[in-house]
Amino acid sequence: MNIRLALFMYSMVSGQNPLVEDVMTICYFSESLDSWERHTPIKSELSVFQLSFLPYIGYHHVLMIFLVISVTLISILIAGCTSDSLAGIYLLSLSYVSNPEPSASNVAASIAEVAANRTSMEIRAGYMGMCLLVSGQSICSKNSGSLEAFVRRATIGDESGDPLNLIHAAQKFREETVFVALLFISIVAAIAAILLMATFPGWHEDNTSNGSEREVKPFPSRAVSKAALGCLVVSCVLTLLSGFWQHLSSSSATTMVKFFTYGVATGHVGAGAMALGWLATFFLIVACIGLLVMILSISVLSNLAG
Repeated sequence: MNIRLALFMYSMVSGQNPLVEDVMTICYFSESLDSWERHTPIKSELSVFQLSFLPYIGYHHVLMIFLVISVTLISILIAGCTSDSLAGIYLLSLSYVSNPEPSASNVAASIAEVAANRTSMEIRAGYMGMCLLVSGQSICSKNSGSLEAFVRRATIGDESGDPLNLIHAAQKFREETVFVALLFISIVAAIAAILLMATFPGWHEDNTSNGSEREVKPFPSRAVSKAALGCLVVSCVLTLLSGFWQHLSSSSATTMVKFFTYGVATGHVGAGAMALGWLATFFLIVACIGLLVMILSISVLSNLAG
């Protein structure tokens, strides 16, 4: 701010000449205002710089973000029980019941007697591995032999470790019941759709007939759009089938374990794995519907323009 202008305004308002103290006060506030004016444009320029990216975020970019999220969720689901940090992502968990209900059946009594001195353990099965929780310790492995050896080392006194061989049952469930190949194909199809949508044209400057410049965004290729939609449909169908298969197989396995062991052992369905599977399916379906709406809208606009 101009100091002379400030002094003139002060004399006009007060009707008298400014004193030395007044001049120093005006100079101080003038320097403060100058400093504020120097810093304020920088902040405004930063905010404008940040908001300048928003117009360049297209509709297909949002769909690509949904696909990246779904691929990440499916990857975490597949990697469940491969390490201690992912021990909470499991399809099925088997464990012994602390106090099983007595039964009049001779077979049930025999099973309960065999499992009377079992170790307090829980075995969790995922797509690519298994995790064993016993005596406050945990170990994850793809091989059931290493888990059985760990149980034998962790047994104390008269404990019999795993008398009903729940580790072997979890291994059979992982190998013969669940099928992870569908999820791998779904990931490949989703990544292919992301790469195809990355080729969609963005905003660029174009010269008009009168010589002025304007920003335009052409429509994406119909062939590329339909190819991306086909990949998304394949990914959605495979993920949906895997979700149903995963849910039904885990629920059936828990029921069968309780039935055949007469309540001595129990099973639980992994809630985290189920949530990841269905959430990934939801994002894939949203992206598929969004891309279909975009293709139909472009087709309608092209017909109207034609």
